[in-house]
Amino acid sequence: MTRDGRKEATADELALADEELRGASAFVRMGMPRIALTRAYYAVFHAMRALLYVEGHEPRSHEGVIHLFNLNVVKPGRVPRDTSARIARLQKYREEADYSVAFVVDPKVAADETKSAEELVATIRELVREATK
Repeated sequence: MTRDGRKEATADELALADEELRGASAFVRMGMPRIALTRAYYAVFHAMRALLYVEGHEPRSHEGVIHLFNLNVVKPGRVPRDTSARIARLQKYREEADYSVAFVVDPKVAADETKSAEELVATIRELVREATK
């Protein structure tokens, strides 16, 4: 990917992260916590991808995004160590929400996880800003 391509992909990913956050919040308000969790996960996923793109990485899968993010951002201490666990929890919720008919979500959990996703996206957005200075 070219430098301009990375810049464009980064902006696109951040826009998707924002859209997913708005969706997660809306689903929380509408009393649809299962769907809110999936949107919260995708918000963080797109933000992570944005940072990886701006830093020259090109992950090809969900696992690749998470692995590269943990390796290049969490492990060096650029974000709090518990970030990896927060991402893993969101990913597990997303998988359960998408594939388990019996998955039931407490609305408070969805609201809390959506708030956590908002905070994490804001943190990642700041890292993207620093990387583009």
